[in-house]
Amino acid sequence: MPEDDSRLLEAARHGDEIAFRALYLRYRTPLFRFAWRLTGSVPAAEDIIQECFLALLEGASFDADRGSLRAYLFGITRNLALKRVRLAERESEEVEETEAALDPLEGLLSAERSEAVARAVAALPLGQREALVLFEYEDLSLEEIAQVTGIETGAIKARLHRAREALRRRLALLVADRAERRWS
Repeated sequence: MPEDDSRLLEAARHGDEIAFRALYLRYRTPLFRFAWRLTGSVPAAEDIIQECFLALLEGASFDADRGSLRAYLFGITRNLALKRVRLAERESEEVEETEAALDPLEGLLSAERSEAVARAVAALPLGQREALVLFEYEDLSLEEIAQVTGIETGAIKARLHRAREALRRRLALLVADRAERRWS
């Protein structure tokens, strides 16, 4: 696939709309999910993906010898998302609380669990959340995550471990709290 990506990218940069569309359709969904999970905002994620593909077409310095286009695009998306997160934190006088009370009338149990997991993931520190999302949701290898983030593989492993431990603790508390409310 890397040869195909490089060929499509070269054609897209020379105005081939079909080649651009092929790249866009191949990568937009995983990149969007990643941007959305980092920013927590659909409009921000949409803007980030648009900026990412514009940067790619305008000649961002992708080198196939240094890694895959997939990892490169995740790197661009990461950088754009982190800029937005930092800007939002600076503009905000107080950090928004990411934990909101679960509606006890929520529909199905599976939807409730999914929401609880999403909130627990969103509450992780950015570095841990980023590593977890790329590894668990986007199926990037440790090496690809290291390439995207510019962090050594060992540090990625440590972030993943800390993220999983934090999720275990947080979700165990949620399960215990719900069980207590049901028996009260």
